[in-house]
Order: sequence, then structure tokens, then C-alpha cells
Amino acid sequence: MKNPNVFIFSGPGGAGKTTLVSRLFAKKTIKASCLKAVTVTTRKKRLNEKEGVDYFFVNPQEFLYLKNKKFFLESQKVADNYYGTPKLYYTLAKKKKMNLILCIDVKGGLYLKRNLKAGKMITVFITAPSQRELSRRMKKREDGREVLTKRVALAKEELRYAKQYDFLITNKDLDAAVKKAEEIIAAHQ
Repeated sequence: MKNPNVFIFSGPGGAGKTTLVSRLFAKKTIKASCLKAVTVTTRKKRLNEKEGVDYFFVNPQEFLYLKNKKFFLESQKVADNYYGTPKLYYTLAKKKKMNLILCIDVKGGLYLKRNLKAGKMITVFITAPSQRELSRRMKKREDGREVLTKRVALAKEELRYAKQYDFLITNKDLDAAVKKAEEIIAAHQ
């Protein structure tokens, strides 16, 4: 059975990667050929986020239990919270003969690019047009000053890894960014 192609969308918080991936799945061609993995996290649920759609929200003890049971393809600690990609999405994509789309942090993306040898890996780095715009988007999240400070510092660090990704999309105009992502997926199916 053919291994799925894995499309990894990463970038700093506020770049718009989650919104971009959600918009991709509004497209019939993407829905028909791709499966989206839902990340497990210990961070607090934000307004308008839905359990099992945007994330699976768990407490740190549950997360560490799952990690010890080898439940994740990859897992990372980002800004004091854990995030992990369940292996079952890769298995399901393989069974359904679909591509897999992951929307994960930069370290997780690079970890999978180096370590997941089954199937083709296509990495896409999403960024905002400027640091100022990135900070503005993060402030809209209402995560609190301490979290915002950590996320801004983390974003500066993550931006240094953009060159290690196969593609770069600057999310200045969401429609244009979605179109470019669609083109990347279409070219690598």
C-alpha cells in the first residue's frame, strides 16, 4: 500500500496557518484527496475553537500518558504547552489512500521532515508580511501579556527556520496564500 504524501504547514503563531489550512479544506479538491490531522494540546481552548475540529484539548497528565504510550508521530512543548500529532491520522490516510495535511509548529515540522521516512514530505512555512503584523495578529488572541511575550520571542526564533522548509508562503492576502498552498498540493500529489 502506498504511503501518503504528508504536507506540513508550519510557521510562527499569528502567521495564519490554521486559518489557511481551514480554508484549504473548504475546497472540494482538497477535501477529496487530503485528510487533516487534528492536534492534541494542553493549551486552553480559545473562543470559537471546537473540540475535535480545531484541537483535542487535554490536561498535561493525559498528554504525557499518551506520549509515553507512543501515541504521537511527533510532539513538542511550545510556550509552556504540549502539542502532538496522533499517529492514527497517518494510518488512516494510508488506509484511505489520501494525502495527509498537518498544521504543526516549526520544531515538529522539522522533526518529521528528518525522521518520518515513509511517504513524501512537503514542508510549507507560513509567515506574516512583517514582524509588526505578526505581533498585531497575536495580540488579537487575548492570550494574556505573559503568553504574548513568550509567543513573540518564539516567533523570532521560528522565523530563522523558514529556509529549511521546501516552500514559503507570505500570508499577506489570505485568498492568494490559499491559492498558492493549493498549487503546491496539486503539484505534489
